[in-house]
Amino acid sequence: MPDALPATSDVVVIGGGVAGLSAAMQLSQRGSSVTVLERERLGNGSTGRAAGLLGQLRGTSAATRMLMDGVKIVGELEERAEVKIFVQTGSLRVASTDERAREISDLVTMGQEIGFAIEHLPIDEVAGLLPYMRTDDLVDACYCPTDGHLQPAELVTAYLKIGRDNGVEYRSGCPVRGLDIVAGRLRGVKTDQGTIETATVINAAGPWSYLVADLAESPLQTAALGHVYLTTRPDDNQPVDRHSPAIRDRHLRIYSRPESGGLIVGMYGTEAVQHDMGSLPDDFDMSALTVRADDLHVALLIDATRRRFPWIDERTPLTITRGIMTFTPDGKPFCGRHPEIEGLFHCSGFCGHGIVQSPAIGVIMADLVLDGVTDYDIEAIQADRFFEHPELQARPGIETACYQMHAEYYGRIEGAHGAGSENTPGNDLSS
Repeated sequence: MPDALPATSDVVVIGGGVAGLSAAMQLSQRGSSVTVLERERLGNGSTGRAAGLLGQLRGTSAATRMLMDGVKIVGELEERAEVKIFVQTGSLRVASTDERAREISDLVTMGQEIGFAIEHLPIDEVAGLLPYMRTDDLVDACYCPTDGHLQPAELVTAYLKIGRDNGVEYRSGCPVRGLDIVAGRLRGVKTDQGTIETATVINAAGPWSYLVADLAESPLQTAALGHVYLTTRPDDNQPVDRHSPAIRDRHLRIYSRPESGGLIVGMYGTEAVQHDMGSLPDDFDMSALTVRADDLHVALLIDATRRRFPWIDERTPLTITRGIMTFTPDGKPFCGRHPEIEGLFHCSGFCGHGIVQSPAIGVIMADLVLDGVTDYDIEAIQADRFFEHPELQARPGIETACYQMHAEYYGRIEGAHGAGSENTPGNDLSS
């Protein structure tokens, strides 16, 4: 028998991924009673399928600050929970076209102006750092020594340990069935195990978050899109050091990082599988997702991968990880209060970057719930920014817009020489 649900809770967090767990931890540290409701297992949705790359420099100072602060928060989590979360490998962005080289130059200029550690790196030095990567076609590269990746399982462990120490109640296998809303105010959360009386709900349900919003009869502009990445096995002929830099090649639309002696390589391509989360059973387990050998998305991934890592092809021993990301029409998350329902907050739509954004996002959500304001600049990620867009109030329009953003996510040219600018959708948070 599962433990009985609390009769009341200051805050109920719907969703047991890193965003919800971070918010719950931060709220509990500030004295709130918090209950986390997870439909399946804690940390087993998108969180459990994430690669966790951490690139701190973004297209805006606000987004960059969020990630730089996140590294500091992770350091505190590591000390308190006694786990290793952050693996500092440094990161490289590489350019094989003049357009991408100008993009890198703009990035270096911006980073140096704000005091961020970033520099151009000669191609021969890139080849020395990554002897297993093709470099003869590169025209420029930049290096960020303080970047790396977060280990998702260890991050979840830290959030849970500190949350439990502060009294957070966690319930797995407990899907939410309804929201009790009276005269525009939240009054409770309904589940098969009972109802929790609460005045505050944080919707952090990841790919399911639009379904939670539906319970409030209000659309949320997110779509659930498939993503795959490959992981090679260790190969003595292509040794990969665990501290080799992460790679981003936006021309090929791929990212890479070391993993257990092999490489993780993922791709933000122009195609993505759209998932209807409402059609899935309550016990749907994202970790059980499989990929067919002839899957188009895997073929496209391997084709792009071997252009940068020629020793990887369809014959290479590797595993494929398949997951579901939560995308938005502008490539930015929703973090904030619902404009018409008092007590309802959204915390979703991280477009594949929830792991690395979650440390600071937890602080932001706690600030908004308890104080109504935050020191962070969250203008670009307000939860109500599409509230008055008529074309984004029904699922067909929402799904089309999210799909288009995914297709452009790695394809756009950023910086002063490209489409990206401080006001360009998606430019500040794409990896």
